[in-house]
Amino acid sequence: MTNDRLTPRGRPSCASRLADFKAQPRPFVICHLSFVILVISLCLAANAFADGGSVQLHSVSGPFDITLFAEPPLPRAGQIDFSVLIQDAKSGEPVMDAVVTLALTPVKVHQNAQPAWYPPSCAVSAPPDLAAVPLLHSGASNRLLYGALVEVPVAGVWHVRTEVQRGDEHALVEGTVDVADPFPPVANYWPLFLFPVIAVGLYVLRQHVQRVGMTVNVAGVPVRSRR
Repeated sequence: MTNDRLTPRGRPSCASRLADFKAQPRPFVICHLSFVILVISLCLAANAFADGGSVQLHSVSGPFDITLFAEPPLPRAGQIDFSVLIQDAKSGEPVMDAVVTLALTPVKVHQNAQPAWYPPSCAVSAPPDLAAVPLLHSGASNRLLYGALVEVPVAGVWHVRTEVQRGDEHALVEGTVDVADPFPPVANYWPLFLFPVIAVGLYVLRQHVQRVGMTVNVAGVPVRSRR
């Protein structure tokens, strides 16, 4: 008599594998689904604010409507993702062929503050020139924006000036941006410390479920395991 749970080569069929998975105890399935949901959540959280962020400055200057964004939404000393959306002031269409420059000047900064930190856990030193930071489409994953990662060395009040040039057309938007104190390195890295703990916990839970849960015998009938 042929066993319909086996393929011609003697391997378990897809139907038998599905039946075995359904026969697993509910905690076993929940354990695996929880791990998958955790991984997906971490990936989505890492990309939730890939571009844009919070609006810092907005103005209509000359022929352009200029909006400056910063990510994180509350800028902190360290790496700040500045991006600019430039639109035609009349039509609202995005302007894609402009030359955009960002300039940052300290107004009132914390001179005695601790140096800012950012991954990979290096102290931020003052960039060579914050007075002329080019913003490019390649600096933003959203190609409608011009962006760049700017290393702001200390917290405080900074004057931000964005200049836009396209042929003979010129415009600018400027104002002040409050940069908060940086998080300590541990606050930046806490997800990395949490992941091994969760992974070990899920492994221990899986082993526990396999020991005390239900197993599938050769005939595919779930029975209570015995110690």
